[in-house]
This record gives sequence, structure tokens and C-alpha cells, in this order.
Amino acid sequence: MTFLFKNRAVLFLLLLTFTQVSFANDFYPLEDGSLWKYQDSNNKTILKKAVREEKLGYYPSVLLEVSEGKTVLSSEHIGVTNEGVFRFALDGKRFDQGALLLKDKPKVGDKWPIILNLDAGKLATEVKVTEEEVAVPFGKFKCFVTTTVSKDEKGTEYILKNYYAQKVGVVKVTIEKAGKKHYELQLLEFKLGSNKASDAKGVEKK
Repeated sequence: MTFLFKNRAVLFLLLLTFTQVSFANDFYPLEDGSLWKYQDSNNKTILKKAVREEKLGYYPSVLLEVSEGKTVLSSEHIGVTNEGVFRFALDGKRFDQGALLLKDKPKVGDKWPIILNLDAGKLATEVKVTEEEVAVPFGKFKCFVTTTVSKDEKGTEYILKNYYAQKVGVVKVTIEKAGKKHYELQLLEFKLGSNKASDAKGVEKK
């Protein structure tokens, strides 16, 4: 985990992933106060919380913070348009056009390029969408899976997968490094908005 947060390009992938803007999206709930609790592959508890709405230039967005205990590990600004869910900034660094995380009304076979200028250098990659059923501690879900392949400055290949479930968001994240399992997050708990418990717990999503 320490390595991930030192490598800016990989951090972008982990926090892994616009025209008319709103906060309504079936696969990424952005209501103020929404909270995701994960367990990582190091048996640590990782929290992601929708803190507040903030406007970055033209784009309204929601500030989300990722933390372990009292330590904030990173932050990002996420917004939704009729094109899909976008990341507009990571740790305060804005992206010119945003990075598309998931298209609106996603389907198997969707793919799109991502080109970003990060502190670690230019990141150019492609996102591909598949579908998979996955079981995590929070429940069993049918998910759209986004897969991104990238390489670090040494040429080591990373494969990132984000598993998106309806009305919950990301329920699982996996990272492979050089063809081997490197890091994983699994959803333990999700609360929508002002500490309102999600009705998704224990329900198989189709």
C-alpha cells in the first residue's frame, strides 16, 4: 500500500477510475455524506466519504476523501454528466477535461481513451468494460467492470479493475502487478447520504 501512494500514476488508477452536470448516476451515488467502508488486502479498513459539493471551474463536483483511521490518504473531485461519471481532480490537481470513469448507461464492450498529465508523467491508456458477478462481504452483485492497463516508469505493467454495482458504486478494486495480485479492496459497508443505510446489503443485484 505504501508503494501505491508514492507512485502518482498508480494512485490515480486506484482512486480508481461531462456536459450537462448533475449528481444522479445509478452506479456512483454522490449524495452528501455517502460512505463506503472497505477492507484491503493488508487487512486494513479504508474509508471513502462524499464530503461536500464543490465547483471546479465550470463543473460542479463532489469532494471525496479516502482515509485510514484519522489519516486522509487522498482526495478526489467526482462529477456526473449525461456522458457518465468523471474525475475532475486528484489531490487538488485538476484535469483539463476530466477522466471518464464509467459511461452513462454502461454496456459490455464500451471502451474509451484516457490521457492525463500527472506529476509522474503523461498517462495514456484505455478503459474497457466487461460484466461480472462478484461476492464481497457486503453482498453479491452483478457488476460492470472497468479494466485499465498501464505501465510505470520502469515498464512494469499494472492492471486495474473497478467493479461497479447499481445503487452502491465500487464494491471491489483489484490491482495486478506484473501479472500477479498486488492489491485489493472489498466493500464491507455502504451508507447512502446522511447515514441512511442502503437497501442493497445482502441483496443480490441483477
